[in-house]
Amino acid sequence: MVDTGDKDEQFLCDALAFAEFYNASLSFVVLSALPSADYALTIAPPYAFLHDYTEAVEAKQERIAKIAGASNVEVRTISDRPAVIFTKAAVSARYADLVLFGPADDYDYPPIRRETIESILFASGRPVLIVPNGHKPRAIEHLAIGWNATRESTHALRAATAFAAPGAKIDVLVLDAKPTTKGHGSEPGADIARHLARHGFASTVIPAYADELSDADALVKVARERGAALLSLGAYGHSRLREMILGGVTRDLLVGAPLPLLFSH
Repeated sequence: MVDTGDKDEQFLCDALAFAEFYNASLSFVVLSALPSADYALTIAPPYAFLHDYTEAVEAKQERIAKIAGASNVEVRTISDRPAVIFTKAAVSARYADLVLFGPADDYDYPPIRRETIESILFASGRPVLIVPNGHKPRAIEHLAIGWNATRESTHALRAATAFAAPGAKIDVLVLDAKPTTKGHGSEPGADIARHLARHGFASTVIPAYADELSDADALVKVARERGAALLSLGAYGHSRLREMILGGVTRDLLVGAPLPLLFSH
C-alpha cells in the first residue's frame, strides 16, 4: 500500500520485483486521506480543496503506471476520511495473501501508514510484510522468528514458514525468556523448535537479551548477526493502548528495519 506522496519510487520498484520473483499478482492500493478535524494538521492545512486530492491521486496513478511499464498490475484507490480508510484497507486486505509496505520514510503521511497497518493486522486476518528499500527477493533459506509463546507469535510462525524454502534454517529468538507453565514451559523455545524439526526445518533456539537496547532493536540485532533473511513477529501481544503509552516491539518496528519484517496478529 502507498500514499499519494512521491517518496516511494524505490518501494514501488521493490514491490514489482517481489511480485515478479514469486510470480504473484500485484495490486497497488493508493491511500488518499481527505482532511478532517482530527487529522487536519497531520495531512494538510484545513484550507486544502478536494480537487487537490483528486489531482494527487491521478498523479500517483500515472507514476505507478510509468514505473510498472508493461507489468500487469492493478491500481486501486481508497479516498476517504482517515478512520474510514483504515476500515476499507483492512477489508481490501482480506482478498490478498500478503500486504506489502515500505519503510515509514517512504510515505508523506507516516501516521496514516502506521494506523492502516494496525487496522490490517487487527481486522483482516492477513500478514503484513515491511520491506527495506532496495530489498532483493530471494528464496528464504534462513529466517528468524521472535518467539514468546503467544497466539500472535504462533500466527507469525505460520506466516513465516509459508515463505521458507524446504528444510530452511529457522532461528527461534527468545528474548529475556523465563520458564513458565502458561507459555514457554520449562525450557523457553524448546517445544516450538521440536515442532519445527518435525516439519523438516533446521531450528535453533537463540536466547536474546535487550541489555542497553530496546526489545525491538535487540531482536533485529540478533536476527541480522545470525544472517537471517527475514524476521517474523507476532504483532501486538499487548494492547495497542499499552504499546502507545509504554512502548513495545510492534510499535517500535512498524517504521521498518534493515531486513524484511513479517507481522501477524
